[in-house]
Amino acid sequence: MNSTVEIPAEVQSLVATVIARGRFSNEQELVSEILKATVPALDDYDQMRRDVQTSVAMADRGEIREADFDEICKQLCDEYDAKGNDHDRN
Repeated sequence: MNSTVEIPAEVQSLVATVIARGRFSNEQELVSEILKATVPALDDYDQMRRDVQTSVAMADRGEIREADFDEICKQLCDEYDAKGNDHDRN
């Protein structure tokens, strides 16, 4: 597939600067690398968005309770102590 993409004028100078640094030899190489890096991040973003929507729905249904971080810390410290480890709880 061969496509032509018009680069907006406000981005052209940025593209020229990046190419002038020597890492990419032309716009096609630059755009290809950007897409290779961006598409997986977009997939991660989409999954994170679904996870947040699921969490919000669970909270709306009352299925989530606030975390008691002091209690969680105490439980972890107790487990740590039970294994015979010394530590400072502060």
